[in-house]
Amino acid sequence: MRNGDTWTQQAFLKSSHPSQEDWFGVRLAISGDGNTVAVSAPNEDSASKGINGKEDDNTAAESGAVYYFTRSGTTWVQQAYVKSSNTRAGDEFGSSIALSGDGRTLLVGARGEDSGAKGINGNQADASTRDAGAAYVFVR
Repeated sequence: MRNGDTWTQQAFLKSSHPSQEDWFGVRLAISGDGNTVAVSAPNEDSASKGINGKEDDNTAAESGAVYYFTRSGTTWVQQAYVKSSNTRAGDEFGSSIALSGDGRTLLVGARGEDSGAKGINGNQADASTRDAGAAYVFVR
């Protein structure tokens, strides 16, 4: 936070389940109004899928995750733990991220995703194309 010419730290953000070599913070996105932040951890290891799943199973090495934080005044809280709908080891979900200006739309890249799906909403269960990559759109 900036007050005149002076900067002060407002928050220290960490994942809700930090683990060695998750790479939390390697990619960041902030909304235009500054009230929403997405932080990726592309080497996070949980095999959970979707929003707010189980974070501590660590059975899908480097599958990746994104943590979604919001601010009210000077208080920051984690709103969501975000995983892909087809989590697999090596996907690196969160290798790229972007937020819309109002923070309500999150775009997440997974450069190591392996599906042979084509176009929009193809067969995510098809793991025939190693490291093909994918992008996921989440709306709040």
